[in-house]
Amino acid sequence: MSSPVLTPRKRGRPASATAAEGGEIQSLDRAIGIMELLASVDGLSLSDIARNAELPTSTAHRMLATLQRRGLVAQDAETGHWTIGLGLFRIGSAYLRIRKLPDIGRPVIRELLRQVNETVNLSMLDGEELVCVAQAESHAPVRAFFRLGRRLPMHASAAGKAILAAMDERERARRLDGMRLEGFTANTHTDRKALEADIAAVRERGYGIDNSEHTVGMRCVSAAIFDENREPIGAVSISAPAVRMPDDAIAGLGAKAAETAGVLTALYSGRGGHAVLERLQK
Repeated sequence: MSSPVLTPRKRGRPASATAAEGGEIQSLDRAIGIMELLASVDGLSLSDIARNAELPTSTAHRMLATLQRRGLVAQDAETGHWTIGLGLFRIGSAYLRIRKLPDIGRPVIRELLRQVNETVNLSMLDGEELVCVAQAESHAPVRAFFRLGRRLPMHASAAGKAILAAMDERERARRLDGMRLEGFTANTHTDRKALEADIAAVRERGYGIDNSEHTVGMRCVSAAIFDENREPIGAVSISAPAVRMPDDAIAGLGAKAAETAGVLTALYSGRGGHAVLERLQK
């Protein structure tokens, strides 16, 4: 028997590397698709998983068995149905531990700035006040400016009223009970009933409005950002001189703020948001 002829190995990637790499990426993509499918339901049979994932049953089973060994999926011993595993909870918990709204929000608010060309702020709750934690500043000669770290009263800001409107009734009442309704301008709500009526209107339309209530000549629209428990943790707002935010512009800008808040909620809560952000960028 003759010995095989060995040819010198060329430097660089082997010719089959691209195909192999593509196969590995495709398998990973399919496995992620299975986990996303299981995350959307309370349990599925193998045949249902294979049909929804458009995979042969044998392929789906091999993927499930691999994911099961990692604890990423689990199988009910009685029904045979597959569900999300405890391992994914540990991975998700790690995300919740390290997430930071300013880091998540900066590219999103920069995109909103590009669309509206007005200053966009990201604020978070800190005790009984809001703190500005990120900003995308307009380049207009006259523009709204809020120093990072600046604290804002909840009753005299669009962001504060948006967050109050998003709270459950008991928490909102608790905060209002301890709130000092300081007057900053002639438009500031210093009467609780007037403030509560405004908050009710915010809940109805989906965004808050600051009609020169904190600073004379400035207007703002804002919508609340939620965590995974549907509790408000902050708000995104668009601010501008009142002359550039007339009455007929408020509804459109408010809708933009609400849409962006939805993106930030999805990203912060770990429930996606990238697809919505892609639509926002169009």
